[in-house]
Amino acid sequence: MLEIGKMNTLIVNRETDSGFYLIGIDHDEEAFLPPKLAGNTKLNIDDEIDVFVYIDNQDRTLATIKTPYAQVGEFAYLKAKEVVDFGAFLDWGIEKDLLIPANEQKIKIKKDEYHLVLIALEDGTDRIFATSKFGRDIEEMNVNIQVDEEVDILPIRETDLGFQVIINKHYIGLVYHNDIYSKITLGEYYKAYVKKIRDDNHIDVSFQKYGVKNLYSAKDKVWDYLEKNEGSSPLNDKSSPDEIKSKLGMSKKSFKSAIGMLYKEKKILIQKDGIKIVK
Repeated sequence: MLEIGKMNTLIVNRETDSGFYLIGIDHDEEAFLPPKLAGNTKLNIDDEIDVFVYIDNQDRTLATIKTPYAQVGEFAYLKAKEVVDFGAFLDWGIEKDLLIPANEQKIKIKKDEYHLVLIALEDGTDRIFATSKFGRDIEEMNVNIQVDEEVDILPIRETDLGFQVIINKHYIGLVYHNDIYSKITLGEYYKAYVKKIRDDNHIDVSFQKYGVKNLYSAKDKVWDYLEKNEGSSPLNDKSSPDEIKSKLGMSKKSFKSAIGMLYKEKKILIQKDGIKIVK
């Protein structure tokens, strides 16, 4: 069956004056791809194409070559383009704007505001909508990531504790201020590591690995820094945490452990004026 609200790999089954009809590789259910949603893509019968499938206002099953910012079951931080009595329309990266009904808004949305939403599918109609009332969805979801796993995070807003983030588009989490060692830009993706999975399925993440993995990662980072700076650095175990954070993006504790390992391996010298590679 077609997966409504998700990317599908379909085959061009037939062409008419109004556009292309696509079917699945292992089923005959059709989605219609109008020329305006096909862009400049040149298609022939039996070609395979990746498209996003949705139901339009006329109950037609449409396809578009564009990929939305998030699919059904995923979280996104979207901008309100228009506000009406029955809800608000959000920009989610495709031609059709995404409706968040008034009764699905945790707080009333205003035009041009950004809001964290979950993309959902309406029972019975398969219409796609957004909701900011997703507390129960988070509590009931199956978390398929583990502590120490590397993840993609999207910081969306700063709080008193740190930055709220979307994790792998499927989870909501937080990176604490004391786990941040470089500037964070909202709306930009970063690599991070799962630190803790809470009972309510909210997840703490960190930019550094913990335990032994973190030590080896920090050691490699210090070594790379030395090699790029002619084999020496004014940093040493007496340097301030802010200096270390500014130059290496790590905590002083991680830095001291890293140079300790390099020193034991007889790769560096630790001196009053800094550290340097042993030649």
